[in-house]
Amino acid sequence: MATASPFPGPATEPAAVAAVEKAGALLADLGHIVEAGAPTVDADAVADAIAVLHTVSNVQLYDLARSHLGREPREDEFEPSTWVMVREGFATTGTEYAGAIAAIHAQSRRFAAQMTGHDVLLVPTLLTAVPPYRLLDQPRGSTRAFFDVEFATTGWTSLANVTGWAAVSLPLAFTDGDDGVLPIGVQLMAPDEAILLKLAAQLEVAVPWAGRRPPGWVRGL
Repeated sequence: MATASPFPGPATEPAAVAAVEKAGALLADLGHIVEAGAPTVDADAVADAIAVLHTVSNVQLYDLARSHLGREPREDEFEPSTWVMVREGFATTGTEYAGAIAAIHAQSRRFAAQMTGHDVLLVPTLLTAVPPYRLLDQPRGSTRAFFDVEFATTGWTSLANVTGWAAVSLPLAFTDGDDGVLPIGVQLMAPDEAILLKLAAQLEVAVPWAGRRPPGWVRGL
């Protein structure tokens, strides 16, 4: 179980920390062995690799749009942050792309090796409670800067993408927001989704959430 981010940045917000700790205590009550700690990765290597991979994938998106439209996409047909990635992607070399893939594989092996002896990693889904609207889609001048801002909010969800591990996010805590009661996610990660489904089922039985409704909720609206 871990509450701190695998990336440098602000500390995890108390509400997200409390949600993970509550889930850990609940799992312990259900008979599971819960230990503090988490695998570490080279955060810079991961962030650099993700940035490179996204620049190339956005060039693929650009080519798909061009093929579909039969012309070059206009500036207003992609989000500004996408254009930043597309333009960097045009300048990304094959060597840089291959290096990014190798870095992701290396960090994934490092992550998996440190999980030996443990079945599941329990972490926050987000490092913040509820991020402000449009926080994560704004251009930052470079793809790496874009992801530095994203990782300050998402944290461990990115490691699920990098490692290819199965992950499930459960609304085990709630907070009051501008729109009423909003969920705070707790994420479980494992190399096999079967154990996640079993744990998620146990937790939902112990702390059911399907019947929760925000204030003023009316069926059919």
